[in-house]
Amino acid sequence: GTENVVRACCVLSIPYLLYTSSIAAVGPNTSCEPLLRGNEDTQYRGEVELPYGKTKAMAERIVLEANGAKLSNGGTLRTCVLRANTVYGEKAGFLQELYLLARARNGVLNYLEPEDTERNHTYVGNVAWMHVLAARHLQLKPDLLAGQVYYCYDDTPSRKGFLLRYQLLSSADPSVRLGSHIPYWKMWLMIQLHRIIRVILSPFWRPQPFLNVPLLNTIVTSFSFETDKASRHFGYKPLFTWQES
Repeated sequence: GTENVVRACCVLSIPYLLYTSSIAAVGPNTSCEPLLRGNEDTQYRGEVELPYGKTKAMAERIVLEANGAKLSNGGTLRTCVLRANTVYGEKAGFLQELYLLARARNGVLNYLEPEDTERNHTYVGNVAWMHVLAARHLQLKPDLLAGQVYYCYDDTPSRKGFLLRYQLLSSADPSVRLGSHIPYWKMWLMIQLHRIIRVILSPFWRPQPFLNVPLLNTIVTSFSFETDKASRHFGYKPLFTWQES
């Protein structure tokens, strides 16, 4: 799909391409090695394991390699990549699911991440605003933005993911309270038991997996970044403060 988009830009002489990627293109990955307060230039080792991250990494490479490609009218294609992270907002599906799950457990919100994990979240309105500014300045300052990658960020605190989710949900419903930590080994064992049950039931019924080991490793691995690159390159400032978000 990304190759077709790039090809269409060249054939139709569309000079600017802004691609929405994801931090999943970088990590966390198979090594479960933490990344703490990195930036766009930080080298992160290991292989991206989840299919979503693999496809995003491939798409990023296609888009960045297309920067400088010749257009049918003789012009030049300029490309830029924005990496969105965990995006939350008024209609965030994962927050709604967590809330319903907590209500089903008498308002208790259990969590899987260890106490020492840390990751970034970004309010959806600020991610959209960053895209608007990047698209505008890719045209105004193509020599600066072309071929660049930017993380999406705002004033949302970099903190333990379960604490942030608890703050967001409890502010909407004070009856929601923080529960206990679910051990890694328990979730790993549940995944393996579920796989065995799927094999046994496969001739009659194939239940969908609720989780897999690569996704479990992603959840329990710290991956956070600290950057002001978007601010320096195209004057980005969050449109919504953390309190408003």
